[in-house]
Amino acid sequence: MARVLQVVERNKADKGYRFVNYIIDFGFSVVMIWMLAFLFVFAQYLVNGTEMEEAIDDITNINPLVDRVGTLLVYGLIMFLVEKFSNGRSLGKLITGTKVVKTDGSDLTTDDLLKRNFARAVPFDQLSFLGNSGWHDNWSNTRVVKAKDYTGPETCKMRSKVWG
Repeated sequence: MARVLQVVERNKADKGYRFVNYIIDFGFSVVMIWMLAFLFVFAQYLVNGTEMEEAIDDITNINPLVDRVGTLLVYGLIMFLVEKFSNGRSLGKLITGTKVVKTDGSDLTTDDLLKRNFARAVPFDQLSFLGNSGWHDNWSNTRVVKAKDYTGPETCKMRSKVWG
């Protein structure tokens, strides 16, 4: 287990923020998945000349297990891309003023964000935030913190150099 800095633990977002983040991010992901499905149907129409109703029927009649696994993978990919290109801030985190940080204060890596977002595919991970930290946080050594209150370890080091 990676070390956890006190500044990270002190500024952890509470369960209310995390729940609101989840609801907003879930809604955003649903909209994105619907948009991707529409683009897929439209591409089928343009490329193959498939009637849109037929392409929609093809999507709605797939195996439920394939549907769930595919949706989880797309959800993980969407959340990964959003957090990767916004430095640990999803739409929900931007709205609530929170962000993802490493527990040891180092910069987030692609590997960290991949672990974090694809760990959400584990059944009942969504309920794990009711504990101290979500499973996806523990497995990726990350935490969600209040962005305005979190100074980060580099700020603490600078203060100690300036003030002695």
